[in-house]
Amino acid sequence: MPLPTSRLQRVNEPIPPILDLVIAGLDSGLLWLLESGPVWSGHGTLKPCVVCRVKITNDEIQHDVVGPRGSLPVHVRCYQIWRTRSNKLRRRT
Repeated sequence: MPLPTSRLQRVNEPIPPILDLVIAGLDSGLLWLLESGPVWSGHGTLKPCVVCRVKITNDEIQHDVVGPRGSLPVHVRCYQIWRTRSNKLRRRT
């Protein structure tokens, strides 16, 4: 899957793998274990993704997920990786 255009704009910054960002976010408390699916999906609203911090452009799909800090935007790919990691961690407990 090609990288979304919004990610290609950060030419001088290396982009950490999304899984690394999800793991770090879960460890720091920025992210939480996902329990349910997104409450909204639609065109991006130029808000930064809670996982990768890159703005979700209007030509990308944005999911909004509900958690302890309200509803937060996330790229579809970031959400998929976050969901997979949440499911793995939930099975361990």
